[in-house]
Amino acid sequence: MTNNRHPPNRNLSWERLQRGWSHDEVARRVGVEMGRVGEAYTGLSANTVRRWETGERRPEPRYRKHLVAVFGKPASELGLLTPDELKMRPDVATGTADGMSTGAGWDRASVLRAMLGAGTLSLLSPLLSAAPADGNSHGASSQVDPETYAKIADGQRQLYWSCPPRLLFEGAFAHTHLGVTLMRGASGERRASFAAGLVQSALLAGRLAFFDLGQPDVATRCYEVALTASKEAGDHALAAAVLGHLAFIPGFNQDPDGARNLIAAALQHCWHGVHPIVRSWLHCVSSEIEARNGAPAASRHQIDLAEASLPKDASGLVWVDFYDAARLDCFAGYAALAAGDYPEAIRRLVTAADQLGARGSKQRSVILADLAGAHGRDGDRAAAYLEQAIDALATDWYSTGLDRVRAARPLLGDSKHGHHIDGQIKALAPTLSLPPA
Repeated sequence: MTNNRHPPNRNLSWERLQRGWSHDEVARRVGVEMGRVGEAYTGLSANTVRRWETGERRPEPRYRKHLVAVFGKPASELGLLTPDELKMRPDVATGTADGMSTGAGWDRASVLRAMLGAGTLSLLSPLLSAAPADGNSHGASSQVDPETYAKIADGQRQLYWSCPPRLLFEGAFAHTHLGVTLMRGASGERRASFAAGLVQSALLAGRLAFFDLGQPDVATRCYEVALTASKEAGDHALAAAVLGHLAFIPGFNQDPDGARNLIAAALQHCWHGVHPIVRSWLHCVSSEIEARNGAPAASRHQIDLAEASLPKDASGLVWVDFYDAARLDCFAGYAALAAGDYPEAIRRLVTAADQLGARGSKQRSVILADLAGAHGRDGDRAAAYLEQAIDALATDWYSTGLDRVRAARPLLGDSKHGHHIDGQIKALAPTLSLPPA
């Protein structure tokens, strides 16, 4: 049994994982940095980096400055300072004795800046006009049960499948703001408990912003809050889920390398006892990104990995309600479609449609649009599927579904069917008061 001389350095470990780096990669990068400034390389090993993280050793002063340069973070945020060194810092409010951020600066104004940037988004105007929160966050935190906060976040998550997305987003955003305030005023186990609930709330807000409302910039900021909270909670499964959701944003924006880096970081978290369903879902995310960016063979390989990782019992994480065997078939159908294997695409997509339950209503519009793409040579069939997809959107709005309908629309060309679909799309958008593109 290891007798650690120091507390585990979770900050250093977490920053490494967020970048998808191994212990060996950290050692290599420190060596490169030492060479860059003309210092003799001392043969730093991966095992030494591991011992820094477990608390068996502290990094020697000669390595600290290079770790700061490699990670681009101050020593206090990397857990490199002792409690005595932290007390001597003039900005002691930015850290605690264990090196964790206290959340100073996570007040209402900075959260809004983090989530919304400097601009004003009409989608969030009702929340921006809300009255400022009471500054006594520590007192408020002591009166609130973290479990109750988490239960509300969980209830909002369950509403995702039935509540209008714009309304639910505002609720999730407000609950995220509340969670930031409560976590900021808490410490120890209470802080970690609030953080776990905050991840759920911010992740939900991000999913709504990206997939339902077509607002990737807002989604990015929500996910960043969720990612910071996952570190405070020390929950690797939640961190992997947030990173996987973040990967969709560059992946849908023709930046496959940016998406791959995020997925690599998510997969690093999966080595820390994360339920295998998360790994399976991450391979599906990777599959869609590869398909969208012109790599059909890599996309289908990721589907094979997803199928190999999918557990027989997928009930271990109740919050992973956005993925199951039916969703895997959705991803597999899209991968086959991108590869031009239309029979396989149709088979997988029909199987997915048959398996979708009540919580699959949003995904149905995506499946129907992809089926239209798989029947592209048959204009009548393609048009019929697109009409069904639009009908599904009228009942359960999903911005991603509309994007798929628009992607399949060129298959109909300058035809009667095509003009009819154009009219249906045009009539759909004003009815749902969609945010501007």
